[in-house]
Amino acid sequence: RSSGSLLSEEELERIGNEEDALRGYEEAAARSLEAVRAEQGGDTGRAVHLYEELVASGFVESCPYERLAAIYERRRSYCEALRVTESYIRLAKSGKMPRGAQRSADRKLAGFEARAERYRRLAGEGDQSSR
Repeated sequence: RSSGSLLSEEELERIGNEEDALRGYEEAAARSLEAVRAEQGGDTGRAVHLYEELVASGFVESCPYERLAAIYERRRSYCEALRVTESYIRLAKSGKMPRGAQRSADRKLAGFEARAERYRRLAGEGDQSSR
């Protein structure tokens, strides 16, 4: 550790470079808030677009993953809900998240894994039905 710093040498070296999970965080957080507002305002298409961008970028907060999976679940698009949920599980297990986000992910991981299992089951049932 650097003297007086809460961050390790390795963490200090990552700040601002391509490996920094918080690079562009404020912009991504603003898009997340915009997506939530779009969803609440009834513009689900816009919300899905923004949430998908956040998921694709590996945004470190769980909200976009949770909201997007919920939208897909309501649409009975269980494979899509599973894809999004598994994306967060991979991110949470990657070890690349900032400390605070990692602690939050660690707390939420069991819930995400339970949802993923439910989506797998629902997706399988959908494949076997003749709807």
